[in-house]
Amino acid sequence: MDTGTAVRDVGVIYLCRFAEGERPVRRFLESYLAHPAGRDHDLIVVFKGFPDQQSLARANALFAGVPINAVEVDDLGFDVGAYVKAARLVLNRRLLFLNTFSQILADNWLEHFDRALDRPEVGVVGATGSWAANTAGPEATVVFLVRRMLGLPATLHQSVEHVQPEGGTAHAGRASAARLYLSAPFDYAVRYYRFGRFPNPHLRTNAFMMDRARFLALELPSFKSKSDTYGFESGRRSMTKQILTQGLQPVVIDRHGRVYRIPEWRSSSTFRTGEQENLIVADNRTVNFSEAGPAHRQYLEKLSWVHPWNWDDDRPPPPRFN
Repeated sequence: MDTGTAVRDVGVIYLCRFAEGERPVRRFLESYLAHPAGRDHDLIVVFKGFPDQQSLARANALFAGVPINAVEVDDLGFDVGAYVKAARLVLNRRLLFLNTFSQILADNWLEHFDRALDRPEVGVVGATGSWAANTAGPEATVVFLVRRMLGLPATLHQSVEHVQPEGGTAHAGRASAARLYLSAPFDYAVRYYRFGRFPNPHLRTNAFMMDRARFLALELPSFKSKSDTYGFESGRRSMTKQILTQGLQPVVIDRHGRVYRIPEWRSSSTFRTGEQENLIVADNRTVNFSEAGPAHRQYLEKLSWVHPWNWDDDRPPPPRFN
């Protein structure tokens, strides 16, 4: 890694992954250059999984004219594993982590993150958070089956519909749905052991800021599987839950610098609600929501913010947070 001049207090770690191609990197750079950060910082670009020097040189050329510190890592460990490797190499006191698909949407974005983290009660700041639990899909399917057996109104939600193959036969769709019905209770039990139930508030592991020392002191899995990354984001020992056990708060910020605690996340209009009009850093998930049709958007919003037992209710009660 080229350390260049004196290390700044704040570092922005951007993950440039070879497998994702150049398009998302160009979009990130356009947004980075269009919106002043509002804070002096080091831009640390993690070049992940580049197979040869030629492809690496081409990627470096995309950042021509932008001062960067470069870190090279292999393509193992998924996004968070690469964040950990980079954090161990840099010396900045405070780090903001951005994945390949990040797009900055507002001026003074880094100032907003930094000011929020300056609050003594705050341990981590994110652009997006959710109350979702990994158990929601199978739990909603179980609820659907129970309601049908009791003769109550029940809607076949995306948790069932998504298994029907596009362009497949009706028989294949029914067979896939039947397998989901049969496996749902077991799937729920397995996921419950690792992830718990709704509400399961957690910050998403893209566009989040934390003091470097605090981040590296977390209980970090090996990140050998996608399950490891899901567990770190929303499991029983997630990043968010570890921060809470330290007596600190995980907060979401919006593009205006407003700070939201867990019960306020849905009303922040940053993730899977409304038009996400207050979002400060977009990514592939927020873009997918924006581009989805009305039915799929409704499903994604319920998945993120509504208890599966209330998915058929027009006005579900707000969740209780322990």
